[in-house]
Amino acid sequence: MSTQVCVTRLKKELLALSKNEDIKDIFIAKPSISNILEWHYVIYGPPDTPYHGGYYHGQIIFPVEYPYKPPSILMTTPSGRFVCNSRICTSMSDFHPDTWSPFWSNCTIILGLISFMTEDENGFGSIVKSKETRKQLASQSMAFNLKNPVFVKLFPELISDYKKKGTFYSSSSTPSSTPPPSSTPSSSSSSSNISKRNVPIPTTKTTPQDTNKKKEQKNNNIPYIILFIALIIILLYLFLK
Repeated sequence: MSTQVCVTRLKKELLALSKNEDIKDIFIAKPSISNILEWHYVIYGPPDTPYHGGYYHGQIIFPVEYPYKPPSILMTTPSGRFVCNSRICTSMSDFHPDTWSPFWSNCTIILGLISFMTEDENGFGSIVKSKETRKQLASQSMAFNLKNPVFVKLFPELISDYKKKGTFYSSSSTPSSTPPPSSTPSSSSSSSNISKRNVPIPTTKTTPQDTNKKKEQKNNNIPYIILFIALIIILLYLFLK
C-alpha cells in the first residue's frame, strides 16, 4: 500500500502538470485510473529528430517510498531507441538510486527521458536503430497506440485531436521547443529544460550625474596640465640660456 507521503506528492505533481503550459506541446502524463503509483506518459516526437511526428506511450512505476526512491521507466510504443516494455536505465530510474534526487518529479523524469531518447547512448533497455527505421516507426506510432486499450482509455483527448486535425500534438501542429539537453537534470530543471528562457543581459546606462562627474574630473586636471607646460618652458629657457 502506498504511503501518504507518496500519494500526497504524486497528487501535487498531477496538479502542477495540469497548470504547466511549457510542457503541453512536449508530453502529457497522468496516473492510472486504479493505481496512482502507475503513471502513463505520451511523448510527442521532438522536431529535428527521427522521432518527429511520433507519439510515444510509456509508463513510470513509482515505489511506495517515492520521492525518496526512484521509479522504473518503460516505453511501450516502438521507437527504435528503447526496448518495448523493458525497464530503461537512466540516472533517474531505479537502476541508479545513488544518483536519484527527491527533488525530481514526473516532469523532470520525462524531460530527462526525452533528452536521453534523442542521444545515441547505450544502456540497459536501450537500442539504436537506423534513422530511417526510427522515422518509419514514428509514422506508425499512432496506429500502434490505437491498438492498446490502456492508451485508448487514458488519452481519448489525444485520439480526438488526431482524428480532427490529423496531427500528433494536442494543442498545435508544431511543438514549441526541443526538451533540455541533459539526461541528468538538476533539481531545478523542469520543463526545462527541456525549454530555454530568454534572460535579459544587464546593460550599463550613463546618467546625467555620471556625465557631470566626468566633466568635473576633466576640469580638475587642467591646472596640473598648465603647470606642467610652464615647467617645461622654464627648463628649456634655462637650458638654451
